[in-house]
Amino acid sequence: MRGLFRRIGVLGAVTAVVGATVTGLAGAHPEHGGREDFPGEGVADGLYKQHDGDEGHLPPVNRNVTVVGKAEVSHPGGTTGRVADVTAFRDYAYLNAFREPDCLNTGVHVVDLHDPANPFEVTEAFIPTTDGSYAGEGIQVLHVVNQYFQGDLLAHQNETCPGATPAVSGGISLWDVTDPTDPEPVVLHTGDFTNPSGGLDANPNQTHSMRMWTSVVDHRTYVVLVDDEEFTDVDIMDITDPYHPVMVNDSLDLVELFGVDQPTPRNLTSVFSHDMMVDKIGPRYVMNMNYWDGGYVLLDVTDPRNVTLIAETDYAALDEERAARGHQISPEGNAHQSELSPNNKFLIGTDEDFNPYRVVATIDSGPYAGQEYTAVSAGDTPPVDENTTISGPVTFVGQACGPSPAGSGTALVERGVCTFQTKLNNITAAGYSAGIVFQNHRADCLGLVTMLATGTIPYVFVDRYAGLRLLGVPGVTEANACDTLTPATGGESTTIRAAFDGWGYVRLFAANVPLTGTGSLTQIDTYAVPESQDVAYARGFGDLSVHEVAMDPDNSSIAYLSYYAAGFRVVKYGKTGIQEVGAFIDEGGNNFWGVEVWRDEAGRKYVLGSDRDYGLYVFQYNP
Repeated sequence: MRGLFRRIGVLGAVTAVVGATVTGLAGAHPEHGGREDFPGEGVADGLYKQHDGDEGHLPPVNRNVTVVGKAEVSHPGGTTGRVADVTAFRDYAYLNAFREPDCLNTGVHVVDLHDPANPFEVTEAFIPTTDGSYAGEGIQVLHVVNQYFQGDLLAHQNETCPGATPAVSGGISLWDVTDPTDPEPVVLHTGDFTNPSGGLDANPNQTHSMRMWTSVVDHRTYVVLVDDEEFTDVDIMDITDPYHPVMVNDSLDLVELFGVDQPTPRNLTSVFSHDMMVDKIGPRYVMNMNYWDGGYVLLDVTDPRNVTLIAETDYAALDEERAARGHQISPEGNAHQSELSPNNKFLIGTDEDFNPYRVVATIDSGPYAGQEYTAVSAGDTPPVDENTTISGPVTFVGQACGPSPAGSGTALVERGVCTFQTKLNNITAAGYSAGIVFQNHRADCLGLVTMLATGTIPYVFVDRYAGLRLLGVPGVTEANACDTLTPATGGESTTIRAAFDGWGYVRLFAANVPLTGTGSLTQIDTYAVPESQDVAYARGFGDLSVHEVAMDPDNSSIAYLSYYAAGFRVVKYGKTGIQEVGAFIDEGGNNFWGVEVWRDEAGRKYVLGSDRDYGLYVFQYNP
C-alpha cells in the first residue's frame, strides 16, 4: 500500500525538501487543511498564504494581444485579491469571489458579455456562498436537458474561510442560471459526507475544484470533485437529477490504485488531486487529472464506477528550467492544471509554485545529523526566506500552554491541549527567537497542518517523526514514530534555510490517447517567463508563477496562459517545443487567476482572463 507513504507534503510558501520518504496515515490532506484537535485550535487552510499576492509587478507589455474590453467587479472591502476562477456560457461570464480581502460576501460574480467591448457586472445577479465559505478554483456551466432538469446548471466548489466554523460548509453547490440575471439554487453543499474514519459527517468534505459532463454512453450527467479531506480524493457523483445528487465512486486514490507517485526525487511527497478536465475522445471519456507531485494523469471515466489508468507522468531528477541555468536542484512538482489539445496529440500542464525559495530543514547534531525534514510556516508569521534562517540548538518546552521559563534560540513545542496561538505567545514572551511545533501522539502523526497563528518570530510545524529526531530519541523510525511516546527532555541543533528555485512554469507533453487501453504522456519541452527564473525578480515584482492554461479550440498549436503578476501569455507549441508568441501586462500590472476561451453567440472567439485585483479582461490574440 505505497499510497499511504506519499501524502505528507504541504502546498504553499514554505515547503521543505525532505530527506526521507515519510510514512503514515494522515486523516486529511494537509495541503488543504486538516481537522483541529479541538474547536478553535487554529488549523488554517494549507492554501491560506498561497494566493496572498506579492507586492509589485512587472513593466507593462503588449505583444500580439488586443484588449477588447474590461469589467471591474464590486466589493465593499475592495477588490484586491477578490477574484478567482472564471468561466463563460452563452453571453455571460462567471467569476468566483475569493476569500480576500475579508472572506465576506463571497460567491460568484455575474458579468454581462453581450457587448464584449463593454462588459459589465450584473450586481443584482451575484450568487452568494453560505457564510464562512468561499469559492475559488472551479466554476462551470453545463446545459442539461433530461426529465429532472432542463436549462443551464452552474456548479461551484465550497471551501471554508480560515478560522471559520460555519454551520454548513464543504462540497459543491448547484444553481439554475438558465436566466443568468436571476440565479436560483438547486442544491447547496452536496458532496462526500464520509470522513477518513469511515463515518458520516453533517457536512460534506471541503472541495477544492470540480468538473461536470454529460455522457452520451449512458445519457447521465456526472461531476467529479477534488476531496480535500481523504486519500480517496477523486469523488464522482451522478447529478442527472441535480436536486438529488448520488455518489457513485468514492474509492479513487490514484496512488493506491495506479501508483502515480514516484520514489525519487525524495521531495515529491505532496501527492493529491487538484484540478481536472473531462473530454470525449472517440468512444471514451478521458479525464486529465492534475495530481500535484504525482504529476499529470489521464484516466478513462467512461464508466465512472470503473475508472482505469490511461497514462501518467513522472518528474525528472533535475528541474529542467533550473538546470538550463546551471543550477542542479530537484523539481518542485506541483502539477496544478492541464488541458489536451483539440487533436488530443498534446497536453500542456502548469506547475504552480508561489514561492521562488525552497525551505530546506536539516538536523545538525545527534544520531540523526544530516537528515532532512519538512517544515511548514504558520499563516501569519515571518516566513523562512532569503533573509530569515532558523539555526542552532532547540530547547524542548513541552506543550507551552502556560508561561515558559526564559530562554533563547528555538523552542521545540508539542502540539495539543491549547491553541497554536497560545503556544506562540508563550514562547515569544519567554524570549525565544523561533518556534517549532511537532505533531502529537496520534495515529496520523506524520500528517502536517498549517497553523493559524500571528506573531513576530518564525514559527513552523513539523511531523512527529521530525520532532522526535529533533529530540534525539534513539531508534525512532517512520514506522514507529506514531507509537513512540514523547520524552521529557532533549534537543538537537537544526538549520532551516531557504534556497532560490524559481517560480512555477509550464510543461508540454506529447499525448498518445488510444481509443482503448493504455497510452502515454511524453514530455517534449518546458517554458518559463524569463523573469520567473531570475533571482533579481524573486521579490518586489509580484507572484511570477503560472496558474492555468486554455487551449485554442480551433488551433492545435496555440494555447493561452494565465500568469499572476507575469500577465496573460500566448504560446505556440508542437513536436519541436513551446515558445511565447504573445503577452500582455496592463499599466500598473496584472494578477491573473483564470483563463478561458469563449465564443459569443455569433461565433466570434475571445479569451477571458480573471484579474484577481480587478475583474474580467476580454482578449483577442492577433499574431
